[in-house]
Amino acid sequence: MVDAFLVSKKWNGVKMVQKVRELSAEEFGAFEEKCPYGSFYQSVEQGNLMLKEGHKATYMGLVDGDKIIVAGLLVGMKIHFGYRFDIYGGPLFMPGSETKANLSAFVEAVEEYVRKQNGMFLRLIPNLPVKTYNDAGELTASHFETLPALFKELGYDYQDYHAAGYDEATHVTHYEYKKDVRDMTEQTLEKSFDKKARYNIKKAKEFGVKLRDISFDELPEFKKDTAMTAERLHFPDKSLDYYQNVYREFGDKIRFVVAEIDSNEYIDSYQQKIKSTDDKIAALKAKNKGYEQNKIDDLERQKANHQKKIDVAKDLQKRYPAKFNVAGAMFVIQPQEIDYVFSYTNEEFKTFKGPFMLQDAMMKAAVDQKIPTYNFLGVAGLFDGSDGVFEFKQGFNGYTDEMIGEFSKVLIPWRYKLLNAIKTVLGRSKRF
Repeated sequence: MVDAFLVSKKWNGVKMVQKVRELSAEEFGAFEEKCPYGSFYQSVEQGNLMLKEGHKATYMGLVDGDKIIVAGLLVGMKIHFGYRFDIYGGPLFMPGSETKANLSAFVEAVEEYVRKQNGMFLRLIPNLPVKTYNDAGELTASHFETLPALFKELGYDYQDYHAAGYDEATHVTHYEYKKDVRDMTEQTLEKSFDKKARYNIKKAKEFGVKLRDISFDELPEFKKDTAMTAERLHFPDKSLDYYQNVYREFGDKIRFVVAEIDSNEYIDSYQQKIKSTDDKIAALKAKNKGYEQNKIDDLERQKANHQKKIDVAKDLQKRYPAKFNVAGAMFVIQPQEIDYVFSYTNEEFKTFKGPFMLQDAMMKAAVDQKIPTYNFLGVAGLFDGSDGVFEFKQGFNGYTDEMIGEFSKVLIPWRYKLLNAIKTVLGRSKRF
């Protein structure tokens, strides 16, 4: 149990008392869902997940009267000689509460709690943007510019992702690609995509790509597919235990969606197209007019293209089940945004454009559920054409947020120095 920490202040000459205390899961959940910068990293479901994985998890909040104004899910992970504590995606501030007094009151109480829990190190990673860029890489807005200085005054080291670089910063998403979908309809949403994205969505529908939510029992296959994609693209994947635990804990806030094609239906559809093309060719030949030859040649090319698609599908049928698993992804649904978190594309089936169908469907889900933002999550922050992930995501015409970074503080310096000295002797250069 967290002790309550009292904080006194004056407001219009009247002494007010604030309190930092442990929050119940219900209190914290209600606060997080109303907070504009709440995220699944700072959710009750994530807290339950951390407990299931063997970590410490506590909800703490700065309460003014009966109103929570700053709060965070504090997670303690075991390390040598103690714990490292993180508020990943937080602390969360209600708009206007990002003041020095509030921040100081909250973090000082958190630090005291962490020390009592044998915590050597505290890391805060707010879910806040500092800069917003358009697709050309031009700065369009700045946010929370005074916050880094406030943390520094409280003794925190600041790691700015822009300075640290995409590969060096410890936060997974240094830059996030997002789309504002508020006030959109499904029709205006699709019109907002660029020409290439609209074309690929259209082709996926023509190919017969269908989406479905998978069951818990299908997660091992999902994991197998994400692992292959991770290996191909050289990024880390989550364990099967993680996917299973997330499925259980997040309930209807999580969706595992796959894009599939029934190869027999696909082949049949192109056989029907060939038959239709043959009928058109026969009708033109029946006219017996020479100037129709160009049309006939064009139809013959279309027919050959249809047959090529059939041949490719039949070849794939020799190696795969009749229902082709084209692509899939895990999405988290929050009141603030839908997050596109982990995904895969089966390389042999990339021509079927499954990922475009997934994005289109989930953005439409955000529109239908009145969720204001669709978050594609990580991009490299490079606007020079070298980031293929960014190129895919920018087809949906959004914007890039550069996230604020992370703030860290050593709370037991002598033990921290000892630990890093031991690591140096053992030849491990990375500090925790």
